Amino acid sequence: MTGKLVLVGGVAVAWVLTFVLMGADVLPSVSSHHHAAATATSRATGTTPTSAGPSSGPGSTPTPSASASSSPDGPGVAAAAAEQLAHAKPVAGKVLVDRPNPRRARVVPPVLTFRMATFNALGSSHTHGRHSRRKQKASGPARTARAGQYVLDNGIDLVGFQELQGDQRAAFTRATGGQFGLYPGDQLRSGDGENSIAYRLDTWELVKADTIPIPYFGGRPRNMPILLLKNKKTGITAYFANFHNPADTAEFGRQGRWRVAATAREANLFASLRTQGYPLFVTGDMNDRQSWFCSVGPAGGLVAAAATVFGQNGCDVPGFRIDWILASQGVTFSNYHEDRSGLVAWMTDHPVVITDATVDSTVFPKSVAAPVR
Repeated sequence: MTGKLVLVGGVAVAWVLTFVLMGADVLPSVSSHHHAAATATSRATGTTPTSAGPSSGPGSTPTPSASASSSPDGPGVAAAAAEQLAHAKPVAGKVLVDRPNPRRARVVPPVLTFRMATFNALGSSHTHGRHSRRKQKASGPARTARAGQYVLDNGIDLVGFQELQGDQRAAFTRATGGQFGLYPGDQLRSGDGENSIAYRLDTWELVKADTIPIPYFGGRPRNMPILLLKNKKTGITAYFANFHNPADTAEFGRQGRWRVAATAREANLFASLRTQGYPLFVTGDMNDRQSWFCSVGPAGGLVAAAATVFGQNGCDVPGFRIDWILASQGVTFSNYHEDRSGLVAWMTDHPVVITDATVDSTVFPKSVAAPVR
């Protein structure tokens, strides 16, 4: 019993000593929490906190200062301040919005629309020299210089030329200020260059250039162009081929057998290119009407631009034409026009055939893949 009294007395003495040393505040953490919460509230509301007790002075009870927030009791202070702020009126400011994530952005497949033409330039030899048959017309260079301006005026991005002889190629390049590439141009035999593809250098990048020998007058072969071109803006890549099949003439006689041979070779080419997945465009003076299109169209899976205006029944496209523009099924043609104006009649003895063509890369996914050179 005596031991218990001694123990109780010791505890009482310890409590009294603690009371005296702590300045009569045996729960400093509670008062610290109260002061910190008042400070946090004043910051949120913009007011200045006031002491809850009398000002310090001799004999007054000390009040914990703001430095108590950095005391070991900090977590408790933070919790009290957070509770006060949760009930405080929010301060107006910028509203955060969700920033676009480029990885979530939808990539729109490219679509290409361009203007193309087929243009028999009426070779210079037809308007001067001993074999000329159009002596009433201006010289080849004069007519082709005007043709170059015509191409620029009509916003044509690609032209399949026939009968573009050497002096006419030079005149076209001068008239267009070197804005067009020409293939074969002057890179092969002069006769091969007569059937050249002209393409705008600021619009197209040449990926691959090739030729195929096609029977011409008397069966003598002419190398005719096949180009793989990549559009610089969309990245869409397509094949372009240009032809001139032999006509029946007084000088060379009937050429029907060679047209049949040329047509067969062209159909085989189109069937082969069809398997590669790129859109294919064909221009040319075929010196034949429906029979030519009916031979090459099904083989190459090709449609005629003229059908957008004149309609089509099977492979029959109404109207008289030997100048053709074709493209792979899935290409859309618009604004088709066979220009037979007085200006065109001054430049040549054929109409200039112009059309817009649209390629959707979702229809031709291979067209936007890296082309094999």
